[in-house]
Amino acid sequence: MSAGQWMMSAEGVRWFFDAGSLALDFGYTGDFGYGVAAWERLHNPGDLDGWLGEHGGVASGGRLPATERDFAEALQLRAAIWELARAAADGVGADPLSIDVVNRFARGLSPAPQLPGGAESAPASTAAMLLAAVARDAVTVFSSPDRIRRCGAEDCALIFHDGSRTQARRWCSMQRCGNRQKVRMHRARASE
Repeated sequence: MSAGQWMMSAEGVRWFFDAGSLALDFGYTGDFGYGVAAWERLHNPGDLDGWLGEHGGVASGGRLPATERDFAEALQLRAAIWELARAAADGVGADPLSIDVVNRFARGLSPAPQLPGGAESAPASTAAMLLAAVARDAVTVFSSPDRIRRCGAEDCALIFHDGSRTQARRWCSMQRCGNRQKVRMHRARASE
């Protein structure tokens, strides 16, 4: 399963953002609760299928299309992930209902890994199975809330999982915020 996706700033600048977690990447298919309609990427089951195909992988048996119910449940899971991420980043207790939502999804079946080249074909994956994998990733990530961070830039509030061994990640993206901070520091030194 891949992590990361292209993001668009309010100014129309694109950059690649790897939130460090499939679950957080899924959270960023919407506005992460900030009320910016332009950031919404999931408008219908077809959009959910597209995202799951890019990020959730497809078993060798293919994948069945998402239903309206899958879509509604995906939005529910995403909202729970948003709440848990914000709570962890802010160092506050998480809403027990959001924990219950993630745990309920995590109990679902997920696609089993398969080696290619066998004579038997794997069963088709469903959106619900792939969402279970997203929820399991959320369980793993939010079990270490000290690794959930907000970007260190003053003008950025993106949340990410710091999976580095040294836990030294500071920026949502070196391409975006890390580079801007380096430019600021260079200009400050040059003006002295």
